[in-house]
Amino acid sequence: MDERVDLYRRTIDAVWNKGDLDACDNLFAAHCMFHDPTFPIDGLKGFKEFVRDLRAAQPDFHMDVHDVVAGEDMTATRWTCGATDTGEFRGIPRTDKTYVMSGMGMSKWEGDEIVEDWVVYDMLGVLRQLGLVPEQASQETTA
Repeated sequence: MDERVDLYRRTIDAVWNKGDLDACDNLFAAHCMFHDPTFPIDGLKGFKEFVRDLRAAQPDFHMDVHDVVAGEDMTATRWTCGATDTGEFRGIPRTDKTYVMSGMGMSKWEGDEIVEDWVVYDMLGVLRQLGLVPEQASQETTA
């Protein structure tokens, strides 16, 4: 299980922080299914396109993996990422503002490859930081 944790950390660093899309092939099966609540991702090829497009719009994108918990055929991760929004990305306009976002993921493994990947993250928080969604007004209560 420690090998999976090490492989996951090394590959995520190479892919997200260095833009090495070929490193995806070391972690994800060619038939891997990706479940993202915001952006549809069609297989490994679609994941590589997603990373490439995001890093093109946000060249300073960086992800820190805080925790990886490994079980028999699953890993759970907790991470934080951030960037400066310097280009349009899949319908999100350029704002030139920075953001920080937290998220978590679950991955199903077969052997030494991930075959299915789920992710959840605070996209609403990002849109607020970018000024694309207004902050929720505080409501004063009266007694």
